[in-house]
This record gives sequence, structure tokens and C-alpha cells, in this order.
Amino acid sequence: MLINSIEFWLFFSAVFLVYYLIRNCRCQNAWLAIASLVFYGYVSIKLLALFIVIIAIFHALAIGIKNNKNDFPSKAKWLKVTGICAGVATLVYFKYLNFFISELSLFLTSIGLTVNAGSLNIIAPLGISYFTFKLISYIIDVENGKIQAEKDIVSFTAYVAFFPTLMSGPIDRASTFLPQLGKTRRLLPDNIKDGSLRILWGFFMKACIADRIAPYTDAVFNNISHHNASSIALASILYLIQMYTDFAGYSHMAIGVGRLLGLKVTENFMQPFFAVNGGDFWRRWHISLSQWLRDYIYIPLGGSRCSKLRSYFNVMVTFIICGAWHGANWTYIIFGAHHGLWVIVSRIMKTPRVKLEEKHETLQNATWFKSLRIAINFMVCCIGAMYFRANSYSDIIIAWRKWLSSDWGIPYLQATVPLFTFGILSILIMIYKEYKDEYHGRPLFMHSKSIPISITCIALTIVFIILTGALESNSFIYVQF
Repeated sequence: MLINSIEFWLFFSAVFLVYYLIRNCRCQNAWLAIASLVFYGYVSIKLLALFIVIIAIFHALAIGIKNNKNDFPSKAKWLKVTGICAGVATLVYFKYLNFFISELSLFLTSIGLTVNAGSLNIIAPLGISYFTFKLISYIIDVENGKIQAEKDIVSFTAYVAFFPTLMSGPIDRASTFLPQLGKTRRLLPDNIKDGSLRILWGFFMKACIADRIAPYTDAVFNNISHHNASSIALASILYLIQMYTDFAGYSHMAIGVGRLLGLKVTENFMQPFFAVNGGDFWRRWHISLSQWLRDYIYIPLGGSRCSKLRSYFNVMVTFIICGAWHGANWTYIIFGAHHGLWVIVSRIMKTPRVKLEEKHETLQNATWFKSLRIAINFMVCCIGAMYFRANSYSDIIIAWRKWLSSDWGIPYLQATVPLFTFGILSILIMIYKEYKDEYHGRPLFMHSKSIPISITCIALTIVFIILTGALESNSFIYVQF
């Protein structure tokens, strides 16, 4: 039941109508928890019981930590460690065991043994990467005293299983989400307006850009050995845009649905294509994940409060975990290591860059200099996108061999008329909006204070989506994680 499908919106309409007929926050939370579990069961009925058990276990662990924190702090710490280990073990078992089995199978086959690895395949629960990170951070924050353990298991379930964000995030923190469940939500015009506009813009990004780009990137990356260096380079650029518009489109829709329900969901993107270096990029890209990794991996390792070499080590560990979080494939590990290395390079280059700017003061405010930094960061991220999209490690090798050879020529352009007409136009519209958001606040069109202008722009956006968008209910890239 994808968020861009008719099924989802029929389901949401029923949830929405009942939700605002209820005038008590506890009953609203109960309805939200029931709806979220029904949503989960509809998508994965076989694993619904497991999901409920996991929620109950972490709720009990948090209560245990709360009850023992003052009198038996060591016991509270052990309960925290138990929760962390349980969360990590859940991820490893369901998400990575298949990978370990596959790698072991390849090794055993290489030495002449025969194994039937397929019979050991394990189905991962829906949204496991997202809800396990929610649960781990919740347990840690309770033990650290940053938040109080939630006594009401219904509210806790509504938080963990919140259906708009369950499949692809954002990863909400209990400290910001749970307090919202303590108040009765009312149907407010501003929530309806803002939520609807976020959903509409999310549909635009998904249908008019991401799904228009997908046929081209699939054609190249699924047959990478048959394409020249130019095609792979173009596909890498387009895939970064596809990945952004696909995931940010989902995030906009999830945030919009949350707003319609009177709940504020964590922002997940902030004009990442205007980032000037690796660190800046990850402050803007998948914000809920990057902040989670910063707070629960990077800082506990020592962060930057140590020697430079140790801080670089902390960065690499954090980003390798970031890559592994995305899936059990060496390509994701390479993706994480690539971005970790780029963050380190950005830090190393900071001192000479600052000295250069001090020596030539005009550089600090020079548009061309900042544009150059943005362009370099974008190109590095495009290489990272190639790692992310490549089907295998061998495909990455093929891509680099072609880039380093003379295999450059006219890129593959067949069967791409919708991309290079409607898709490129949509990309330009998005870049204009992102530019206005970055430097001049919101662009006027849909957010104009003039009601006639706003209504006209909304209507034109809807018509544009209908006429140029790929309206099939295509899956989202990050649903698989």
C-alpha cells in the first residue's frame, strides 16, 4: 500500500474521517495505533505478530529502565544494552543474514562444496530499518534521562508504527513525536493547507521527475557493460536526481499526511544540491538518518572531541554503518565509505580554503567560487549515486574502467523522449523552487498570499502532474530499506 497509490488514499480517507470525529487524545492515539497496525498487517500480515511483540518488548524495557534508573542504575544500563543488542540483532537477522549466507555459499562453492542457500532465505519485516532505529534511540534516550519512558503502550505503538513514515521514514525521535500525542488534535485550516501542498509537491517530485528518470537509469545500470562512459556518467547524474526526488517526494508526502493528522513529522531534506562540501551535504540529505548516526554512533565514538586521526576514523565508521544500513550489498558499503572519505577530505580542505579566503577576501562572497564548490560536491555525490545504484561490485569496476578509458561518445538516448522533454522541464521547475527556498524564502506560486494566484498555481500543478507525470503507482527506492 504505497503512499502514492489509490489504495493508500482510500485507507487514509477512512482513518482521517474517524480520527477527527474523536474528541479525546487517548482515543485518537488508539485509533492511530489500530490504523497503523492494520496498515502493517495489510502489507505484511505474516510478520504483524512479530512487529507487535517487538514493540511490547521495547516498551517493557523502557519501563524497566525507568523503574531501576535511580535505585539500580547498573540494572538500568544493562536493560539499555539489552535493548540495543535486541535492536541490532533484529536488523542483522532479518536484513543481513541472507547476505552472510549468500557470501558463505559462494565461498563454499568456490572450494567445491554444494549448498542450497535459497532454502535459508529470510523475509525482512516491513520498515525494519526505520522502526529499529526509532526503538534503539528511544531506549538510549530513556536511560540517558533525555526523555521519560512512555507508560501508555497505545501511544508508544502509535509512535513506533505511525503508518505514513513506517515504510520509508523520516525517523522521528520519541522526544519530539510522543509529546504531540499528549494533546487532542483538532482539524485546523493551516494544517489542511500546508499538509495538502506538501503532498502535492511530493507527488510532483515522484511522478514528474523520479519516475520519468527511472526508465533511463534502469536501462543503463541494468546493462552497464553495453553502455559507454558518457551514458554511465549521464545515468549517474540522473540517478542522483532520481534518488533525491523519489525519496524527498515520499518524505514530503509523509510529512504532509502527518500534518493533516495534526502531527509534525521530522524534516528529511533541505536543498541538498546547494551543499558546498561533504559535511554540508549530509546536514541536508536524509536529515533524520544523518542526525541519528551523529547522535548515536559518531558522538559516542568520540566525535570530533579527539585527535584528527581519531575523528576521521569515527567519520569512516559512521558512514560505513550508514552504507550498511541501506542494505546487505557491498555496493552500499562502498557508497558509505565514499561519502565518509568525502567528508574527511572536506574537513582537511577547510583550513587551506579559509586561508585562501582570508588572503583573497572577495572569494568569501564570490558567487562563482561558491558555485564551483557546489558543482564539485555535486559531481562527487553523482559518483556516490553510481555506487548506490550499481547492481554489483563488478559493475562499479566496469563503470570506472569505461570512465578511465577512451570509451566516451554520444550517450544512449533511445526511448527517452518523456525524460528529455517533460522530465527535464520538471527538473528545472524543481531547481528553481529549491533555489528560491535556499536563498529567497518560499517561491510565490503555490504559496502566494494572493488567493487567486495560489489557487491558479495549484490547479496548474495538478494539471501538469496529470499531463506529464508517470501516474502508475511505482514503488519508492527507499521502501526496500
